[in-house]
Amino acid sequence: MKKLIVLLLALLLNIPNGMAKASDFDRYFVVDMDMEIPNLKEYIKKIGSLKDVYDKGYNSRYRMGRKFNQEFGRTIRLYGLSEGRIKNDYEDELLEILSWLPKEAYQYIGPMLHQVPGMSEKILNMPGIKETKNKFPEDVAEKFKGVENIEFLSPGLYFLLMPEIWGEKKPEDLDRPRTVRVKKPRISTELPDFLKEKIREPQKNDEEEPAPASAVKEKSSNSGKGGRQAQAHELSLRTLYPTLTSPLTPKDVGAFVATLDDVVEFGLKDQMRNHSKLILGEALLNMWEQENGTALKQNNLKDLVNPCQRLVLKTRFAGIYDEFAAVVIKQGFTPEEWAYTCDKTFKAFRVTEANQAVAYAVRFHRRGYYDQYIKQLPEKWQDEMYAVEAAIIKMYNVFKEDVNTVRPYQKEIGEKMLKNRGMLLTTPIFY
Repeated sequence: MKKLIVLLLALLLNIPNGMAKASDFDRYFVVDMDMEIPNLKEYIKKIGSLKDVYDKGYNSRYRMGRKFNQEFGRTIRLYGLSEGRIKNDYEDELLEILSWLPKEAYQYIGPMLHQVPGMSEKILNMPGIKETKNKFPEDVAEKFKGVENIEFLSPGLYFLLMPEIWGEKKPEDLDRPRTVRVKKPRISTELPDFLKEKIREPQKNDEEEPAPASAVKEKSSNSGKGGRQAQAHELSLRTLYPTLTSPLTPKDVGAFVATLDDVVEFGLKDQMRNHSKLILGEALLNMWEQENGTALKQNNLKDLVNPCQRLVLKTRFAGIYDEFAAVVIKQGFTPEEWAYTCDKTFKAFRVTEANQAVAYAVRFHRRGYYDQYIKQLPEKWQDEMYAVEAAIIKMYNVFKEDVNTVRPYQKEIGEKMLKNRGMLLTTPIFY
């Protein structure tokens, strides 16, 4: 609930999702595939012992237990009567956000706040917010005026009605004629014969002749690292020992794509036994990183950048690493080699799917266009914004050659992602 509220208010404030000095957070996105993990049985036992400090009376909201704890019930009633209410964790942050907003914006977010379960009464009774309960915004963008039944729009989407979002024309611009660019005429330039021969310009209607055998032989015998990589790429060989920096070949990508269905099946078999274990593995990994000071406040950002390397780590914490290895070995991968190939492929796939708007957004993040804006935020939020920016930059950080290699597989990967609803086991793949 807290994340939803902050996201909607961020949209109102036109807050970009992460900016500027991302380099300070680069170290958090380096995945150590050989990291030392704790003894899982002892670690789980240690975590389980923590609940003895305070017995909340139930395991979870899905497993309330078979017998009601009367002592627990009496304690909660007495605490509730003495304290009046329990303060929500998000209350102070939400009040701070609301203080930044102009009062004119309350009409677009107030109705939504009144529908959020458990919302603080202190927030709901704020002057300007209290009056918006069950009330449709008065100031609506021109393009939405007169739309039939628009008053039944969900209050969570009222922010879309703000005129400021749509950048309506100013009154002085309404009569200004629309500017139409004139196409530049194409001028055909006739080159002298000696220049045509020099640059080997093909004559019109000439058919392209196949390259002589000597040229093909010379190309295949190129020496040096670049020549060897080009040759391997051309022959479409598998990479023997894939790393994060080794170039992808078409057969690498093809072999990885061939593992996707088996990997998904690995999680679904035996009534999603492995899927459930991965959820536990993810929780243990996050807790372990928290204890060792390598976790981000939003630790799931790591999964956005390197979903497959993190997935393999989760199999280790879940105790199903060997079972997962038996799945990817069918295509000749070790789990680590599969993870490197997978992450490079998905990053290249993101680039092939990206439109011009995404390209500009990533460029703005890389060039730190929003530094001055972030510095105006409270310090406790600045690090979160920088961490998100680092994640966005690294999500699209890939070699151009890898993008060209993955492009022929773009449709097939997209279909598989659509089939699996954008998930790779428990990990979302964003693109």
